[in-house]
Amino acid sequence: MKYSAALLAVAATTVAAMPSFSAAANAKRDQCTFGTYACLADGSGIQICDIEGNWELVGPCPSGTSCEDLPQNGFDLPFCTSTPSKKTKRGDDGTTGYDWCPTPGQYTCDGWNAIQVCNTTNGLEKVGDCPSGSHCGYINNIPFCVE
Repeated sequence: MKYSAALLAVAATTVAAMPSFSAAANAKRDQCTFGTYACLADGSGIQICDIEGNWELVGPCPSGTSCEDLPQNGFDLPFCTSTPSKKTKRGDDGTTGYDWCPTPGQYTCDGWNAIQVCNTTNGLEKVGDCPSGSHCGYINNIPFCVE
């Protein structure tokens, strides 16, 4: 019994001397989820959560742009985008609409027979024409060249 009491005293001392995780350490560890991307707080770049739960800079946004979370395939993802001061009319080739678009990475039909995408500077770019005998149509809200 005498040895049991001594063993319990040693065990209690050892446990008391062991380092414990503080609330700050736990908060830091829970700061982010591995693989998650996010804008920097000031919108000047994009960051990713590393395997230890810490934010690491992926890179700064190019001059004239800022980071903004935009919807992509059911998720909000960070993109460096610019918002022009005004929308500019498309070229003099008779097409209508605007070159400016709100969601980089979003594909849409460009008229009847072509597909376009919103680029990272919020400008529409033609991806290509649909093959002969087909036209641009939407399947599950995604543009495809269909017959």
